[in-house]
Amino acid sequence: MSGLARRALSPPLNAGALLEVARFMGRHRELILTMAGREVRNRYVGSALGSAWAVLSPLLLMGVYVFAFAVIFRARLGEAEGSAAFVAYVLAALGPWVALQDAVARSTQAIVGNANLVKQIVFPSEVLPIKTVFGAAPTLAIGLLVAVGAALAAGHGSLFGLLVLLPAALVFFTALLVGIALLLAAVGVMLRDLKDVVALLLTVGLFLHPILYAPAATPQWLELAFHASPFSYPLWCLRDALFYGAITRPLAWVAAALIGALTLALGWRVFRALKPMFGNAL
Repeated sequence: MSGLARRALSPPLNAGALLEVARFMGRHRELILTMAGREVRNRYVGSALGSAWAVLSPLLLMGVYVFAFAVIFRARLGEAEGSAAFVAYVLAALGPWVALQDAVARSTQAIVGNANLVKQIVFPSEVLPIKTVFGAAPTLAIGLLVAVGAALAAGHGSLFGLLVLLPAALVFFTALLVGIALLLAAVGVMLRDLKDVVALLLTVGLFLHPILYAPAATPQWLELAFHASPFSYPLWCLRDALFYGAITRPLAWVAAALIGALTLALGWRVFRALKPMFGNAL
């Protein structure tokens, strides 16, 4: 293992980074939430429906995919499961994925798009990518509500899944997103075309993650692609919480926790290492 890899995976350094980011988010929680709310409102300023688009946009997007796969292609989970169960199965991962797309795509411009704030010495620039993730909370909330409703209508889900598994899965999911946002925001200052690369990967990524496919209809090569992506593990956990109401993939829960913690720590460390260069790059 190279020296760089050892340093990246160093337990003491990563544990220290996790404590640091936890303290930072606790200290600046009001600023993060205020800026996240302002971002959601400003996104739809001047539109006829205003902030209603924060609800309508994810609903319309999820509706298109569900209609395509559950109605046009008439996909089913199995012989005993009808299309209603398949819709609930898809929504359990599709809602979180739509929120993930929103947060990750915007994070690439979190620093570049706020150069005036970053150049202020007293402003904590780490807030900018973090508030981008929390700015996707309305999209995630809508997706989760729709997924819960669809699961209950199809006779799936459980109180254990909603009250115990869902909060844990959301912690893993949020840790991963914040880590990715910090990393992309910092690198995006140096590589301005990163936003275009990320947008393309997110578009293709919908079809390379365990979202739209019934388990029995997934080819082996695609299963390997699922396991190669860090995003698959929290999606599997969220599906367990929202659809199955039980842990069906124990290893995915362990992997989601470890990947979320490691990504958050590395994202924080990379951001702090590149932060002194932001002023000159901007």
